[in-house]
Order: sequence, then structure tokens, then C-alpha cells
Amino acid sequence: MLLTNPREKFEEIYRIYEMSFPEVERRTKEGQRAIFENPLLRVWTAEREGRTAAFLTGWNLESCLYLEHLATDPACRGGGMGKELMHEAIQAALDRQVPLILEIEPVTEEDPYTARRAAFYEHMGFVVNRFPYSQPPLRRGAPGCPLWIVTYGRAMGEEEFLPHKEQIYRHVYSCGVE
Repeated sequence: MLLTNPREKFEEIYRIYEMSFPEVERRTKEGQRAIFENPLLRVWTAEREGRTAAFLTGWNLESCLYLEHLATDPACRGGGMGKELMHEAIQAALDRQVPLILEIEPVTEEDPYTARRAAFYEHMGFVVNRFPYSQPPLRRGAPGCPLWIVTYGRAMGEEEFLPHKEQIYRHVYSCGVE
């Protein structure tokens, strides 16, 4: 369900966010709270027993719908909530007739979850684009994070991605493209 006022669910969402992402891939609580004030932010949630059990955050940018975080409470994983939220976001992008873009960690042998995540998105109809890309730091003094760009329905070349990257960097990460 797309929230009309995501600030009301911030604490429940932040609890799942904090459990689901390593520190280098998370904003501070204050930083995350601040983006919940941004009119471009979209937040979808799935609830179980009256509580937020999964969430998906995205950015309604001019050129695309950019998905930033998808996470499910560890006690509720495997119940199809992530897939349900992704279907809602896919429909939102199709309705706007804009590309749907997200980032994932590159698949590594050291972390079997990276392969599971990539397979999840590929099963949903996304395509991994393997050109060089780095997520800017989310915390002061932290390093950037090399990631893969994933697009719904078809591959996207690095040159085609550039205008979307500029919007993502400006609106999501508050920085410019190098």
C-alpha cells in the first residue's frame, strides 16, 4: 500500500531498515527522517497484525522511478511481501511510462545473499546492467559503494543511464555526478 503520509510510520520502517542494511548502506536516523519530508519520496508498506512488516522506498523523479530500499522484518521474510511491494512499484512506473531503476550489490561468492537478491529481481523481470557505478556515501566520511544498476523490462546502457544518474545523485544523494 502506498502511504500518503509516510512520516506516521517512520519508527516502524526505520526499525526494519536498521536491521536490514549494513551501516555503510544506511543514512543516519536523522538523515533518513529528513528524506521522509521530501515530496518526491514514495513509501509502500505491507502490514501484518497491524504493524509494518515490509517497506519499499522510491523516488518519483522526473525521468524515472528510482527504488532505494526494499526490506522485510526478519520474522516475516519469505511470505511474498517483497514481491507484492515490487508489483505495486512496477505498476506505478508503468502508469507513469518511465523507467524503473534500482541498485543492488554485485554478486559475490563471499555473500550468498547477493545472488539471491539478484535472482529475486531477475525473476520479477529486471535486468542487471554491469557498467561501472558507485553509490555516493550515505554518511559523512564513509566510502562510496560499488553497485550494479538494475532496470525493469530491458537493459539500459551507461550512456542512456546518465540523465537518470544525474537526477538520482541530485535528489536522492544530494550531490553531483563526477
